[in-house]
Amino acid sequence: MLIDQDEINALLSQADDLVEATGIAAEATPPPPPRNEPGLPVSADPKIRRLLRIRVPVIVQLARRPMAVSKIRSFAPGAILEFEKSVEEPLNLLINNRLVGHGNCVKVGENFGLRVTAITDSSHRIRSLGR
Repeated sequence: MLIDQDEINALLSQADDLVEATGIAAEATPPPPPRNEPGLPVSADPKIRRLLRIRVPVIVQLARRPMAVSKIRSFAPGAILEFEKSVEEPLNLLINNRLVGHGNCVKVGENFGLRVTAITDSSHRIRSLGR
């Protein structure tokens, strides 16, 4: 079954309204029953529940810089790319290739992580997911 863009936008808006009305974040650990999905009441529209399970790319962007193809062709192991961004500046958080917030790099065990320091309002995030 195909869903057009307007229907996706409407469902995302309904999901956000539901989260705001219940006070439960979609990512939150669900309280005791009656719940069947994290953050959503059993009565939530099945289309909304299915839509909220869609996986989208989460990207932490260090920096961005345009470069000529001739320079890119000369890349080799050991090459260093310099960006005009201080290591102290926040990193961009992109969801589905759309900017939704900023944060600082942190070490989590042996991995990197992002401590989110700023996030756009929920209506902006929903519009970003739908387009």
